[in-house]
Amino acid sequence: MMLGEMIFSEIGDARSWLWAATLVYAIGFSVGGYFAKKGKMIPGMGFLGFVLLGFAIQTRGLYYRGMDTHACPLGNGMEQIQFIAWSFVVTYLLIRFVFQLHLLGLFTTGMATVLSLIALACPALDKQYWVSPDYERLFSNPWIELHAAVAVFSYGVFGLLAMVAVMYLVQHAALRKKQTSAFLRILPSIQQLEQSAEKLLLIGVVFLTVSVGVGAKHWLQDLGNVAAAKLWVTIAVWLLYLGMLVLHRTSQLYAKRFAQAAVAAFVLALASMGFVSSSGGKADLGEVQGEEAAQPHE
Repeated sequence: MMLGEMIFSEIGDARSWLWAATLVYAIGFSVGGYFAKKGKMIPGMGFLGFVLLGFAIQTRGLYYRGMDTHACPLGNGMEQIQFIAWSFVVTYLLIRFVFQLHLLGLFTTGMATVLSLIALACPALDKQYWVSPDYERLFSNPWIELHAAVAVFSYGVFGLLAMVAVMYLVQHAALRKKQTSAFLRILPSIQQLEQSAEKLLLIGVVFLTVSVGVGAKHWLQDLGNVAAAKLWVTIAVWLLYLGMLVLHRTSQLYAKRFAQAAVAAFVLALASMGFVSSSGGKADLGEVQGEEAAQPHE
């Protein structure tokens, strides 16, 4: 057994692993930022090592939380935010060799650090719903669990899209003001960034469409037991990103406005998760245990 695993086994819970992953992401971001500030390319394999280590530790933390909940851990705000952060790190690792966007890893580790800190530093986001004596299961069936997992994964893709959009806006502002710096010189071109953003938007829409399709099968069969807020907010987020894709493909939304829309849409998507959870009192985007299980047993 590896030394790190022995140490964390003694520490115990999933949060310890997630805090450790946040620390690794933060160190990776700091190291990458040091090189980027000097206008130097981040050492590829060295920086990738930080990302992979943080990802592996975060995966272990989510695995332990899943063991606690006996389901994909999406039952409270902390779990949802962590899963989104995990998802866009996965997306970055999958597309880094295809898109060849310099500094995308730096922005990815930065966002992973920020989201993880928000999720872990706010105790109200991590209510231990699984310790309730009435708790039986988080999702009513495997299809709804799949729906929820794919939906939140798509949010992770949209998070990476937002990071690319931020890079675009930084580069666009520098070009408009004719600014230059060592950092700006190693940013990708705005053309490359917009092309990559369009591809990420398409990937995210495909995943969210699959999620909505899977969820619709359940919704249509048992519409009376589906929280209206959850249903409409999920569809609204899907239509928002689908509309952005159509507008971009038809050259009605492009350049700076496209980047701004990508950032704003991701903020709205994150806000919608909190709205659904608070309004319905249930795990966001997934059908949790039935109303009978939520009531005290006679």
